[in-house]
Amino acid sequence: MATSAGQRRVCRAAPQGGWAASRKCCLAGKRRRTESRTVATIPPAFLDEIRNRLDLSDVVGTRVKLQRKGREWTACCPFHNEKTPSFYVNNEKGFYHCFGCGEHGDHIGFVMNHDGQSFLDAVETLASQAGLDMPKADPDAARKAERAKGLKEAMEAAVRAYQEALFAPEGAEARTYIEKRGLTPETMQRFQVGYAPDSRDWLFRKLMAQGFDARVLIEAALAKVPDDGRDPYDMFRGRLMFPIWDRQGNPVAFGGRILGEGEPKYLNSPDTPIFQKGQLLYAHHLARKVAHDRGEILVVEGYMDAIALAQAGVPNAVAPLGTALTEDHLRLLWKMVPAPIVCLDGDNAGQRAARRTAERALPLLTAGKTVRFATLPEGQDPDDLLRHGGLRGLQTVLSQAEGLSASLWRWERLVMAGNGAEQRAALWARISAQLKTVSDPSLSAAIEAEMVQRFEASFGHHPYRKSGGQQWERARQYQGQQHGQSRGPMTWGGSRPFAKTGVGLGGNDRVSALDTRSLARRPYEVLFAALLNHPGLLELYGESLATLTMHDVELAQFRDALIQALFGEVTLDTAHLRDHLSERGLDSVVERLTGSEIQLHAGFAKPGALKDEVIEGLETLFAGFTHRDMQHELEVSKTALPAYAVTDEELHALHLRAKAYTDTKPSS
Repeated sequence: MATSAGQRRVCRAAPQGGWAASRKCCLAGKRRRTESRTVATIPPAFLDEIRNRLDLSDVVGTRVKLQRKGREWTACCPFHNEKTPSFYVNNEKGFYHCFGCGEHGDHIGFVMNHDGQSFLDAVETLASQAGLDMPKADPDAARKAERAKGLKEAMEAAVRAYQEALFAPEGAEARTYIEKRGLTPETMQRFQVGYAPDSRDWLFRKLMAQGFDARVLIEAALAKVPDDGRDPYDMFRGRLMFPIWDRQGNPVAFGGRILGEGEPKYLNSPDTPIFQKGQLLYAHHLARKVAHDRGEILVVEGYMDAIALAQAGVPNAVAPLGTALTEDHLRLLWKMVPAPIVCLDGDNAGQRAARRTAERALPLLTAGKTVRFATLPEGQDPDDLLRHGGLRGLQTVLSQAEGLSASLWRWERLVMAGNGAEQRAALWARISAQLKTVSDPSLSAAIEAEMVQRFEASFGHHPYRKSGGQQWERARQYQGQQHGQSRGPMTWGGSRPFAKTGVGLGGNDRVSALDTRSLARRPYEVLFAALLNHPGLLELYGESLATLTMHDVELAQFRDALIQALFGEVTLDTAHLRDHLSERGLDSVVERLTGSEIQLHAGFAKPGALKDEVIEGLETLFAGFTHRDMQHELEVSKTALPAYAVTDEELHALHLRAKAYTDTKPSS
């Protein structure tokens, strides 16, 4: 029944609890109404930012003891008594659920239910944990929310209009381009691709006729107002149109590719009240589930790359929106997988973008969260790679993805003007400056240990000449055995026995270090000599070759050239392979590999060796490489136990795997 302004509203608690209860109930209702008004002032984007910055397992894990179970976390439910865990936390989906009592919710709901906090108190608690300041009260929030709703409705109407235009007569040029790129109708529908006719105000007039306000179309960046006072004109004209969605799959912006001549080739919507390009990734809502299921997400340069990969059967690919990856992008990627792969072009621009990503990632790194980098052949985008090499070619590139520290080392080595003492000192100074940005001390020390290993492998000595120095002591605590060296006890500043050579690490450390470096390279040189003299075996060992862990820059370049030959259009015989290597400036390496000194150590590497002998020799080499990698992984796991929380069971399993290779395959 309606109550007039003059009527007194009687509390329903009065008959049961008297006027005292009535007053208490009314005061509580007043507090709830006040909080509801305040809740409305918290922008939804702020709540999304909290969820983006905090893994739900981190929120729950500070209050409940969680156990990892596959891609989820489980525990005994904190909301009812139970002995068998039925409470699950899913970071990727952002919710918790108890199959026993039915409790279900997100970050905010958990803190409210577990800690007994109000909505606002829970938001404030989580904002503090995420390092965010609470937004100031905005009495205009309800109006802004309504405005955002109107903008999204305009974007949805624009998506439909562009899709209709693509199949209209004016969309003929766009359809021809699509056919040329090999995109299927199913792909076009999945990504809602459309066409913006090359007309001044085609979309503006169309949406105005549907009842949209001109101010909404301008604010959504679908139209612009010219400086000369004429009517608004369309933002996009004569372009193939790609909707850009928010994390819930709502269209909030567009990217457009020009079909004819002109600049810019790609045009993205500017930031609007519903679109911030530094916080969204193209196709995120489409790739999210597949990325979670496969445990892998690829970051490519543009939306055409992501679409081509999805059509080829790799739907777990996303792309930034005309910018380098931001800190928010990285947090969003880590929500899906612990080690996203950044797959950018091999040209200078692509490598600069990859390096900026690495520098942005360093301060955000935590145990278990990192970034890997895969480099495409220069001059090729993912679409080119798929057309020439298929999925196998893509998998080869991805199998060579480097870890963050390996990529940083490679980039720093590339800018060295020489290998003199001054250049080596400058190299280590730059690396040290980057390591200082890593906030986790244990992780910083572990990365530093890897860098020290690479420095030693390249220059024959460690970067800190004085034994017992503070920084060197810190790094060596995490250092395992070097790749490619003989097994046996490692003693810093002491010696390592070498049965065949009698070389030790004592005495003249410069000479002995160079000798050990030469020994470490020898198995790889024998391997490459064998493949150079028997190139037909590249197809058999291409995958094993691509996954080799290598620290010698020159030999790594040679390995990469062999893989390029395998998946390129190079005839796999010795003459054509040598021409291919010569074009890449590797003549000196070829000369060394074909010399008598290398082949003296392994008869199977000689040109006249029988195929069965060559295969047996290569199998022995690859078994040795696998064993050494496992031994190194075991040692690093043992020493990095506090940083990475490696369990005893995992260490034991790794030890058994390494032992199995030792027992069944002879080490090289």
